[in-house]
Amino acid sequence: MTPGDGTFRTPAERARRHDLDALRAVFLLFGIPYHASLTARPGPWIANFHDRSIDFIYLADYLHLFRMPGFYMIAGYFAAMLLQKRPVASYLPSRLHRLVPPFLAGTFLLVPLMHFLLLCITGNPDPLGRWWEIMTMTERNPFEHLWFVQVLLYYTAGLAALVWIFPALAHAELKGEQRNLVRWFIPLTLATGLVLGLCGLGSLQLERYRYLNNFAVNFLSARYALDYLPWFLLGAILQRIPALDRRFARFSWILFLTGLAASIIVAFYPRTVPFLWRPVLTGVAALCLTQASLGALAHFIHGERRWVKALVSASFVIYLFHEPLIVLVTPLLDQLPIPLWPRFILLCLTAFFGSYGIWKLIKLSPALRYLFNGERPKKRSKS
Repeated sequence: MTPGDGTFRTPAERARRHDLDALRAVFLLFGIPYHASLTARPGPWIANFHDRSIDFIYLADYLHLFRMPGFYMIAGYFAAMLLQKRPVASYLPSRLHRLVPPFLAGTFLLVPLMHFLLLCITGNPDPLGRWWEIMTMTERNPFEHLWFVQVLLYYTAGLAALVWIFPALAHAELKGEQRNLVRWFIPLTLATGLVLGLCGLGSLQLERYRYLNNFAVNFLSARYALDYLPWFLLGAILQRIPALDRRFARFSWILFLTGLAASIIVAFYPRTVPFLWRPVLTGVAALCLTQASLGALAHFIHGERRWVKALVSASFVIYLFHEPLIVLVTPLLDQLPIPLWPRFILLCLTAFFGSYGIWKLIKLSPALRYLFNGERPKKRSKS
């Protein structure tokens, strides 16, 4: 085994997974075309183009199929890694510092301001009154695109509590070559995808039969929390089985083609699959595409790369600001006499470069870095 084929990693490389860092950032950045597609698909959203196309329903469904499952799987992996290095008393405060300030800043500053400015831009006759109606709607999620941070906080606190109750979990690891697991990796991955899909079906049924009320779904984000908990746990388990972890980082054509086929069926031909089986097929597609994406990145990324570091550093702030930019720019781009697809691409580019520019400004201020990116100012060493 050699470092170049993705099957071997030294302890130092295993302590810092640049490929996973990059993939997590990519999944966050996929939020830009996803939310931009909501402006152009049939059906109401926060802001919409007058021209719509069913193409953007397919695009949104396809992107959402695997980006959030993959994101939470990587989050679980890194959570397990951190708990190997730090006691719970250090891990939990550090994660709260990282997540809570941007979550609160986004919820109480960016989201309300986004809605108010949109009403002003679109010429609403009573922007303040309508804004208050929107802010007090019980059927909307008040956290908008930041629900994923809320769910991540649940998982962070839950995993910390579990390790605090059972301290042996902090360093539990299935060592050795685990030849049977590696030999049966592809069938095991497909079976795991089926299990993840069945879990998704379970949470769907809970909401469908009203076991989850509006408060649980919209304010507590309970449906999301149930949907992605198995993915978070899978990432944590994968981190504790080094042999399987190494194998997961090797590209598999079988899993890639399986994931591609399953995802095309689910996103573009959903009526060919019985309704209750769609979440199951989605689980298989999401896991296979996540594995293929990681395997491809692990093949090309060895050690720290400058562009990876820059992408990872900026990704959270880009995600934080991209939706407000999309919402506010949509009415302006809607006035351009250009076809819908070029308008959509222009919207994506504006959201990316605009939010990246905001990140460059935020970097200049330690207070803003803490508020919007959870970066605590570094303590100066006493001379």
